[in-house]
Amino acid sequence: MKETNNISNATFLAMFFAVLLLVASLLIYFLLPSSNQIDANVPTLTITDLTEETEEELSQAFQDYFTEVAASKINNSIDDGLTLYRQPLSRAAVEWFYFQITGNKDVTQAILTEAEKNNIPLSLAFALAHTESNYNIKAVNKNTNSSIDRGLFQLNSNSFTELTEEDFFDPYVSSKYGMSHLKFCLNTAGNEVSALAMYNAGTTKVRQNRTPQITLNYVGKIMTYQKMLDQLFSEQVVAYYDTQMVPGISVAYTGNSKH
Repeated sequence: MKETNNISNATFLAMFFAVLLLVASLLIYFLLPSSNQIDANVPTLTITDLTEETEEELSQAFQDYFTEVAASKINNSIDDGLTLYRQPLSRAAVEWFYFQITGNKDVTQAILTEAEKNNIPLSLAFALAHTESNYNIKAVNKNTNSSIDRGLFQLNSNSFTELTEEDFFDPYVSSKYGMSHLKFCLNTAGNEVSALAMYNAGTTKVRQNRTPQITLNYVGKIMTYQKMLDQLFSEQVVAYYDTQMVPGISVAYTGNSKH
């Protein structure tokens, strides 16, 4: 009888660890974007990589994700794109999504990096770049006052006199100054619509209620494109992570967000 119990216990343990390994495999499969969706340089995780330290990192990543999501439901200033971009488990999916939008790896990474630094909603940053240059880093527009707008975010030659010709056409430089200026406009205006008007027409005209009709049309294009990006992102990225998260995990709102 004792020998039978030992065999039963051994069988139970073997089945238990087999089920545990299967669950871990399913979690890795469903939670991480498939390899054909992300850049080949992005490291992937396999079962053999799951050391004790890695398991702790994954656990913390889950906790960070749920904390940020819980906070975003209370604080509307937190953007879904930024939330997922800041998490190790979903960062590659965000990069993949916006690469499909721009078709250019450098443009995508430059905008993501600088938007995240300035805490600007990703859809707003990409909508601005699309309206300004259609993601063309070599875009040029000559103005009636003889100034020239160049590059991804159409930086003006009179406003950014310290930049060289090469700088204007560098997507990383253009994103750095473009996102910094948009952040300034957001802080000054207090809302996205007025901030975009300031980005296009200057702060003085907007403050004096002299915003040109062409600028209002420009803002409308950006907002329409941003709405389209938000919808696609919600369907293709946010919904994926919402449905793949492990059920039964509850997170208390701490009132803090990662920046």
